[in-house]
Amino acid sequence: MSLTVKISIKDNQGKEAELEIKETDNLSKLVIIQKVFNLFGIEKDILDQTREFEKIGKVYSNFFEKMNQEEEVTREKIVHTSEDIKQQMIQGLQQTEELKQVYETVDDQPEWIRTGIKVDPDGRKRYRCRYHCVICNQRGKHYIFEGSVDIRCHSCRVTMPVKAAHPEGFPKQDTHGNFYRAGEYQDWKLV
Repeated sequence: MSLTVKISIKDNQGKEAELEIKETDNLSKLVIIQKVFNLFGIEKDILDQTREFEKIGKVYSNFFEKMNQEEEVTREKIVHTSEDIKQQMIQGLQQTEELKQVYETVDDQPEWIRTGIKVDPDGRKRYRCRYHCVICNQRGKHYIFEGSVDIRCHSCRVTMPVKAAHPEGFPKQDTHGNFYRAGEYQDWKLV
């Protein structure tokens, strides 16, 4: 590192001096600086000041060395912590998969959700009809009797004609288990 010392001195009596010295590491350059200071009546010993600056420089160097070491330790901790988090997330995902498998094996869903058919107490069957309202954009389901011709939106009560959900017609279901559809709803996998 190159060190440049620039001194500009001006007093009230008209004395003025500018001095620029590069690499003040030898004694002759320090003596020149001392003479310029003496010319202006500044009673400072340059050698003492140089020693003070060297001490201050060493303190700063030690401080920054310690800070660099702390930064390295902190970086290692961050990398280590991020690896721990990554492993925890992977474990969480594995546990989620295990839970999903357990959930799928446990038969706690009502049968009509899986089959799309609700059986009334009197034995009559109602079939799932999925709709997307043409007026209010509401999406929902109705369970309707076979041969129903229209349904009403749950939200705005507009009437929509019912169509078969599968291109081959009733009793085939679309890929989502619907027997009928209404409004703008369409299973795009079957189109």
